[in-house]
Amino acid sequence: MFLRRRAIVTKTDEDLVRLLREGHRSALGDLWDRYAELLYGVGMKYLHDPERSKDEVVELFAGLKDLLLKHEVDRFRPWVHTVMRNRCLQVLRRERPTTHIAEDRQAEPSHLEEAVLHEATLQRLEHAIAALNEEQQRCIRLFHLEGHSYAQVAAICGSSIEHVRSHLQNGRRNLRIILQREAS
Repeated sequence: MFLRRRAIVTKTDEDLVRLLREGHRSALGDLWDRYAELLYGVGMKYLHDPERSKDEVVELFAGLKDLLLKHEVDRFRPWVHTVMRNRCLQVLRRERPTTHIAEDRQAEPSHLEEAVLHEATLQRLEHAIAALNEEQQRCIRLFHLEGHSYAQVAAICGSSIEHVRSHLQNGRRNLRIILQREAS
């Protein structure tokens, strides 16, 4: 089996990490004995493939000293578990089929046309809102664009709900008039 068993080491994980950073290769073997099986289980959980899981464990341990030199590790077990999980997720991401949105959009010119028309409509609407008086602008923006309720708009503006409704009704009517005038 790819996992080996040796005598139980009495050193703590922190001691083994420190020794490995200092260049003691035996510390790597001791960490392997403690964590290879756990990390293999993590690999199986995500990858569902014994060979790929073994490969990821071996690759993790092959680069473990470099990782430990780059990162300050307080608690080795949760840290190495996270590293293994992230390795597995990277493998899965690399294998996931990707679709290129740009290519899909080029194949369907209607999406581009729709986006251009939508942007033009938004610009016309923004221009029309700017032509309203200040109270109408504020109420339209708060109610329709930011999604506040009548009561919230009234509280923000410092006026009654009836005034807010009036400003919204007049603002919508004026927007319709402005947009119709621009269209003709």
